[in-house]
Amino acid sequence: MKKSLVSLLIGASLAFSATAQDQAGGNTSGDSAENGIATSTIATGVVAAGIAAAVISNNRGSSNVDEVVDPSPTCNGDDEINSDGFCVGTTNTVTSLTGTATTMTAVTFTYEPSL
Repeated sequence: MKKSLVSLLIGASLAFSATAQDQAGGNTSGDSAENGIATSTIATGVVAAGIAAAVISNNRGSSNVDEVVDPSPTCNGDDEINSDGFCVGTTNTVTSLTGTATTMTAVTFTYEPSL
């Protein structure tokens, strides 16, 4: 449809330019007919109608856009994602201060989730 409208516009412009060159020696296209419509006015109307038809046909088109779904981030094991988007994990570490007493200490760490 769009190609045919463009072809119509090109053909009309070539036809009206050939008609405008074929006028009699002393007359211009406006003097050809008394109280008539000038060839340039008709050509302008055809071009304007063609442009309007092309705009309308382009406006009514639609395109299907596939929605891209981002993969959800995952953390290792049972670690959770905090509000900032990082994984928070906790591990227990055995610490010994004097060598005679041991203490279990919880250590919290953060890391970037994998996609």
